[in-house]
Amino acid sequence: MKKKKEENAPVEGMIDGTDFVELKRDMQSAKVMAWLEYNQQQLIAGVIVLLLALVGVSVWKEQQLTEKNSAALVYMKAINTADETQRASLLDTVTSEYAGTGYAILAKLQKIKISDAPEKQVLLRSLIESKVAPEFVWQARLDLAELLITEGKSAEAEEVLAERLGKEYEQARYALLASLTEDKVEKVTLIQKALDAVSNDNDLVTRLEAELASLRLEK
Repeated sequence: MKKKKEENAPVEGMIDGTDFVELKRDMQSAKVMAWLEYNQQQLIAGVIVLLLALVGVSVWKEQQLTEKNSAALVYMKAINTADETQRASLLDTVTSEYAGTGYAILAKLQKIKISDAPEKQVLLRSLIESKVAPEFVWQARLDLAELLITEGKSAEAEEVLAERLGKEYEQARYALLASLTEDKVEKVTLIQKALDAVSNDNDLVTRLEAELASLRLEK
């Protein structure tokens, strides 16, 4: 019996389960420390890059805010200026020096109101080609088409109106297209499409209905 107990007793110096877990943990810690020591320079460089990036973002945001505030001041000064020449000059300053702000778009819209026909065309085409809210582009297309129709440039106007617009702008687009064609069948089709579209202009609807009725009587 005594011999059996001696056989089951742990041999002095042998590693039991707990010792093995601790040894494994120590080895892992040693590997981590060795990796950190080996990659110390890269880690420091990474931290520096991250800090510089954070500082850069902060500076950029501050610059954006400053630019926006400056654009707002110049724009408001332009709006409150009675002299058209000075107003036009201030609006040009907004569009050229603060092109990255929303005030540049507003300045273009204001400049269109006080510009002659050639400059209006330039500004409207600039809006169409700009990366702005689609509503600005759609309205610019309609305004440019009307201007071209007034000047007798039907082909150019038709080209401007070839692209579909937002549903709130389609009625006006179809109405302008109808005004460009001499073919009665096509005109009737376009007017009907205009009347079927979403409407925000009661006067336009009344005019289109009267024109459609007149065309059908002619048949």
